[in-house]
Amino acid sequence: MSEQKKPKIDLKARLGKKTVAAPGGPAIPPPVGIPKPPVMGGGSPSQPPRAMGGYGGGYGAVVESAPPPPRVVEPQAIKVEMSEEVIEQQKKQQKRGFVITGIVSVIVGGIGFTFGGSHERAKGATAAIEGARDLVKDIEASDKVADDLNSVLAKASERLAKSEYPAEEISKLGEINIPFDGGHLTDKGIGRFKKDIVTQLLTYANTAQKANDQKEKIQNLLSGTKAALTDLLQQKTDPKIHWGVWLESGPGGPWANMQPLPSPFLVKSTEKVKDKDGKEKDYEWPADIQLQRGGQAATLKRYKSGDPTSGDPQFIPVAPQTESMVCPSTTIVRIRQELNEMQTVLKGDNTPGAEKTGFLQMGDDVVASLKKLLQNT
Repeated sequence: MSEQKKPKIDLKARLGKKTVAAPGGPAIPPPVGIPKPPVMGGGSPSQPPRAMGGYGGGYGAVVESAPPPPRVVEPQAIKVEMSEEVIEQQKKQQKRGFVITGIVSVIVGGIGFTFGGSHERAKGATAAIEGARDLVKDIEASDKVADDLNSVLAKASERLAKSEYPAEEISKLGEINIPFDGGHLTDKGIGRFKKDIVTQLLTYANTAQKANDQKEKIQNLLSGTKAALTDLLQQKTDPKIHWGVWLESGPGGPWANMQPLPSPFLVKSTEKVKDKDGKEKDYEWPADIQLQRGGQAATLKRYKSGDPTSGDPQFIPVAPQTESMVCPSTTIVRIRQELNEMQTVLKGDNTPGAEKTGFLQMGDDVVASLKKLLQNT
């Protein structure tokens, strides 16, 4: 009798339990009522446990026979919200950067020759040549105005030396202005010029502005001090007494106190004057002056004879020709300083160790350099 095959019993289906892998053996279901054993090393139940190794990593080092692949964490995109003010500020900074970059590229120059096609290079070279021609015309015109300015200032100095107020020359100064500044260097292709020519042009433009500023300073000074200057210039023809001294006893004897007079008076005059009674008489110095003494108003009589230190203080007029020796006019001193500065700006300084090239010579030098550049093109 043949044996009948026994039907297969699906224990997994009957028990409804998951199997666990036994080390080195078949999978068997866990006993009923006993919790699932924890998985060591963070692996899955189907992975074998980590094997303990030797001393490869130091004392008590663990060597993993088959480490699981690390979990890859995808980076998350971070969205930054910016206000309209921040965006606008960034635009301004970018625009400012473009402007600075343009200025630097113009001054440094020479880069345009190495990039771009032959057509663009030829176009830029042509523009630079035209720019050089225009600059020669502009500088020659400015030099002519600078010559006129120098002549007017020389004439004003001559009139001042003759004790004459230079009203006509002051009027002409207001009409003269050297027509050159940094704006004349734009759109002239100076980025293709040699570095020394660019330096000459920048220095020339800066000095032109300095000359115009100095001219305006002199004009304002002469106009603003007309009354005081006129009075000072008349000292040679119609001198006035501006200072007096009055004497008193000092620690070691009599000494003099200097005092500017409240109202200067003429040294001499042919005109008749009226006395207190309204009668005409020959001109004479005032008999007394009013001034502040010790914080109070005081009347000092003019000294005529006797001991000047006795009795009430008396004033003695100071000779006008000696005033400038002791108390030089600040107006005259300042005018001289400003005129000397203008002379240095226009004509330079040949003092050894402090040599400076004047504006007029700068114009001649830069025109010569530009013409030489044009001849070589």
